Amino acid sequence: MRAGFVDAARRPNIVVLSQLNTAVAASFFASKPLALLLYGVPGSGKGTLGKMLSQVTAWPHISTGDLLRKHVAEGTSTGQASAGILRGAYAPDYIVNNLVASRMREADCRRGVILDGYPRTLEQTMDLLPVLRRLNLEPVLVRLNLDYTEVVHRLQARCHCQTCGAIYNLVHLPPRLAGSCDQCGGRLVAREDDQVDLLSKRIEQYLTLTAPVARFLEASSVRVEEFSATEAPSRLLTAVLTRIGTETPSDELP
Repeated sequence: MRAGFVDAARRPNIVVLSQLNTAVAASFFASKPLALLLYGVPGSGKGTLGKMLSQVTAWPHISTGDLLRKHVAEGTSTGQASAGILRGAYAPDYIVNNLVASRMREADCRRGVILDGYPRTLEQTMDLLPVLRRLNLEPVLVRLNLDYTEVVHRLQARCHCQTCGAIYNLVHLPPRLAGSCDQCGGRLVAREDDQVDLLSKRIEQYLTLTAPVARFLEASSVRVEEFSATEAPSRLLTAVLTRIGTETPSDELP
C-alpha cells in the first residue's frame, strides 16, 4: 500500500481520497453507467460510504438530506416547505423528486451517480425509475445491514462539521481534536434529527416507508447487493467496488 493510503483506511479523509482518485480513477469502471441506491437504517453509514465512493469513482454523491438542509439553511421556498426534516419528518415527495431529477440532469451524472437514501418511498421510486431509464443509468441497490442496538449506539455518538459537512462518530470515527473537524477545522455538532427523542421515530419511518421500497425494487429485478454495515469503512468501500463490477488494482485500495 502506498504511503498516505493508511490514513484513508482509518477515516474517509477527503484530501487522501482525492489523491487516490487522481491516481487510479482510470482503472475504476463499470460495464455501463450505474445509479447506486444506498439503503440502510439511519446510522448505517450511507453518507460516509457515499462520500468515499464518490471520491474514488468521481460519480456525484447525491444526498437528499444534504440538499434539503441546504435549502432550509438558506431559507428558500423549498427549505420552508421542508423544515420538518429537522424535526425527524420527511420532506414531501414532490419536492425531493424535483430536486433529485434536476441534479441528475447535470453533465457530471452521465457516467454514474450515487443516491444516498433515495428513493425513500414507493411514490419516489415510481418517479425515479423512468428518470433512470431516460438517462441510461442502471439501478443497483446497495443495502447496508445493521441491527437496532448498533443503530441507536451509532446515532447517539454521531456528529458533523457545521462548515464542510464531514461526518464523525465519537466512538468509531472520532476527530483527531475533540470538537474540531479534521478537514477544515470547523466546529462539530450533533444533528438535530439525531437527538434521542427522534431516533425511534426515524427508525420507525424507515421500517414503514423505506424498507418496502427495497423489497419492491428487488421484486422488480433491480440488482441487489447486501453488505454488513459493521465493517470498517475502507473494507466496506473495497467490497462494494468489487461487487458492483468496478475494477481497481489490488494495491491501490486500503
